[in-house]
Amino acid sequence: MSRLREVVGVETRTILVVVLGLLFVEVAVRLAGERLSGDVVHIEKIGEIAGDLAQAEGFRILFVGNSLIGDGLDSERLESILAESLRIPVRVAKIRPDGTSPLEWYYLIDRHVFDPGARPDVLVIAFGPGHLFDRSGNQAVLRLAAHHVAWDQVGEVFAEDLEGFDAGAQFVLARVSRAYALRDRVQPRVLDQVIPGYQDLAPLILRDRPTGAEVDAGQEQRGTRLLERILGRAQREGVPVLFVAMPSGPGWVVDPGVERLIREHSLGLLDLNEELPLPPERFPDGQHLDDVGRRIFTDSLASSIAPLLSRMPE
Repeated sequence: MSRLREVVGVETRTILVVVLGLLFVEVAVRLAGERLSGDVVHIEKIGEIAGDLAQAEGFRILFVGNSLIGDGLDSERLESILAESLRIPVRVAKIRPDGTSPLEWYYLIDRHVFDPGARPDVLVIAFGPGHLFDRSGNQAVLRLAAHHVAWDQVGEVFAEDLEGFDAGAQFVLARVSRAYALRDRVQPRVLDQVIPGYQDLAPLILRDRPTGAEVDAGQEQRGTRLLERILGRAQREGVPVLFVAMPSGPGWVVDPGVERLIREHSLGLLDLNEELPLPPERFPDGQHLDDVGRRIFTDSLASSIAPLLSRMPE
């Protein structure tokens, strides 16, 4: 009996240490969230970004995408050029969480942009190679749970986008545990302490990875369905949607089926990837524009988008 009590006591202490350790990590991650990732800071301000844009005077343009538009667009320069061209004040804002694609865009747009008090005059979805052929909900479950899905959307994400018990369990864990949800953000910080210069090395490693231009049939079907969901929701809310194909290092073309869907159910497609061929040196990491490329892209976008906006009803 004494031996049993001793074993139970050891196990109890072990469990207590593990629980305390997990609680410590959870508290540390919640307190250090801003230092862990600038992208997390941006995501947590999406509601504020949409709200500030809604209160702005003049024509309000909201860009939604990922780091390609985040790095590629000079918002202030675009505002200035369009304001001069259209002869009205123009306000531009960007929602651009890193590595996101249509599934996450659908939920963050539905949550923050289609709020009655936050609708822009035009919604611009910017995408690169493979971005509209989406990952499954199982692959994006941590981001969905931690950032993009509101409580009143939980039923929809379980019914439409998550498959199997494992994905559901991960969603619940990520919903209640910030440390679990941000584990992909914590890992690079840890690796940077172990591998000197890891944060600078990572983009060079990613340069040689597949861009996502090659997709399977399942990704194509999911992407098409999600575009239909986004466009259907936007139509019901009366928000015009414009798509912009971003220049990126590797050569790529917009899928004909996706292009047809976009042109039939939105304001249209500005294919600046095709219209604005840029040399490889404009993409230091193989995908994102440098300062010179950003200026060229912004000027080209302004000249392409101005005629569309001028024809929109006030």
